[in-house]
Parts: sequence; C-alpha cells; structure tokens
Amino acid sequence: MKHNQVTIKDIAEIAGVSFSTVSRCLNDSPLVSDKTKQKVTKIAHELGFEFNASARGLITSEVGTVGIVLPEQYTKISVNVYHGMLMNSLRTSLEKRDVDMIVTYHKNHYSGQNNITRLVTRRKIDGLIVLMENMDKKTLEFLKSRQIPFVCTHYPPSSMIDDQDVIYTDHYAGGKLVAEHLLAKGHRDFTLLAVEDPHLEFQLRDEGFSDTIQKAGGTVTRFFTTSEYEASKELVTEYMDTIRKTSALFGLNDLMALGAIRAFKEHGLVVPDDMAVVGYDDSEFGQFSAPALTSIHQPKEELAVLSCDRLFHQMEKQKHQEEILRKRISIQPVLVVREST
Repeated sequence: MKHNQVTIKDIAEIAGVSFSTVSRCLNDSPLVSDKTKQKVTKIAHELGFEFNASARGLITSEVGTVGIVLPEQYTKISVNVYHGMLMNSLRTSLEKRDVDMIVTYHKNHYSGQNNITRLVTRRKIDGLIVLMENMDKKTLEFLKSRQIPFVCTHYPPSSMIDDQDVIYTDHYAGGKLVAEHLLAKGHRDFTLLAVEDPHLEFQLRDEGFSDTIQKAGGTVTRFFTTSEYEASKELVTEYMDTIRKTSALFGLNDLMALGAIRAFKEHGLVVPDDMAVVGYDDSEFGQFSAPALTSIHQPKEELAVLSCDRLFHQMEKQKHQEEILRKRISIQPVLVVREST
C-alpha cells in the first residue's frame, strides 16, 4: 500500500475499529481510551498517514494552522532585520508542535481587503500571532466576537490591546543597559540617534537611555532621523563637528549605529578609540561588521516560545470552555559587548 493512498478507512480496517473512532483518536478525543488511541496512532505512523487538515476541521474545528500577521513596514530592511529573525524563531516553535503557519499582512496591499477577517471567515487558521504595534477597533472586535485565540508579540502593549495576551521586550530596560555600560566605561557626553516615527518601542529605548544618563549627570545630544542605514550615515556626516564633541553614540537600532560607524571611518575617526558606538537588535549585520557592534539582544527565541505557549494555552482553554486569564509578559533584553565599545 502506498503511503499517499492511505485513508482513515484503511486505518480503521487494520485497527478493527470504526471510521469515527479513528477520527477521534487522531484528534485526541477524550471519548476514546488511551489504549485505543495508542494503537490507532501507531498504525497511522507506520503507514505514513498524514491527517488531512480540512477533514480534521470538519470534526474538531481545528485546521492545524496558525496565522502570523506581519507589520506593514516589514518590507523595509530596518524592520525586516529583526522581524525576519523573530519569524525564524516562530517557525521553529510551530514546527516543533507540528503546526503549519500562514504569513500575511493586516490588509491586502492590492484590494485593501482585511486579511485577518478573511482568514478567520474561511476557517483557514486556529489562532493568530500578531506582530503589529496597533490593531484597529473593528478588527479587534471581530476577533473577540468570533472567539479567535490570538497573541500580540514583540510590541509593547498599546491602549487598544488592553485585555489580551501581550509578549514583549522591555525596551526601557534595554536603553538603560546601554547607558549603564557606557557610563561604566567613563563616558559622560553622548550622542543619541533617535527615530522620527512615533513608535513606542523606540520611544522606550530613548527614555531608558536618556533617563539613566541624566540621573548620572551626563549630557545627551539627540538627533532625529529615520531608522535606515543611509539616513543615519548622512546625518552623522552632516553634524560631524557637533557629534565628535561627544565620546559615545547610541543608535536605536543596529542599522543606525552601523551607518554612524561608516561615517566616522570616512572622517578618520577610530571606533571605539575616538567614539564608542552601541546599537540595538543584535543582528548579524552588527555581529560581522568591523569593528563588531556592541548591541542589545532582543530575546527573540524566548518571545517565540512564550507566544506559541500562550496561544496554545488559549486554544486548549477554549476547547474545554474554561476561563482564560490574559497575561502581559515582559522579557528582559541582554547587552552583548563587542569591539565597538
């Protein structure tokens, strides 16, 4: 018998049980004894049977697929650098659970259609992991009305997400770690490459850094730019005379810090002898730069594992019609010291 021809009926005949019993066993139904489940599952594995997700959905309302909602700016390299690494960690966590994923954006870029409502309406997913800073009220109310499990990941909780699971990095603590490290190195006058866009994660990194420096009696000269490499390089070049009066620079992501390093090199400054530089994200770009970049490591592996744990916890509670207690879990970042400081 060829594996790709195996059906539930075949398994039922070999096991000597009914078609419905096989379905219940493969769905881990409490209506079937553990002994029967083990027998049926063993036969299914030996035959190389892959349970059809659509068929399972008709029986249990589960399709074995989780939706990942990306931020609209995902195509920008400054966003993709970190979110790409986080996506890999999420994929690994889901694959360990033998769960598939559908990756999408909030809205279809061509039709404007709401992809989240479309996936739910078409019963394509069992739950969602949302990598968006904010969600519109209409979509949020739709998910609640349909009782769709979802977890908001990476971004700090906003006013819109007030009663849902949120797993995020403590960015204020990350900024504080940078400040404490540079102060311990003896620096007192700092340049901060801040971000023009009002994103909460960047705001918190800025505040954690600036508050700590000011409490220590240091000074912070802040320049606003975009979070891109080239924009930071151009800004540092333009204001080089002012910036070189400070002794350390903090870029709110790795690309900004690397753009600054490039500008310093072109003007004959040596990092870290003439200027210490720190980034944020701990991306591969920073790890392999020359000099290697000191950076804040966001615990993407832990974010992914906890996000999946909370999502499947919601799904399990919902299956048994039990109350779900929502959690906000803040994960502490880590400073990775390399050559640039």
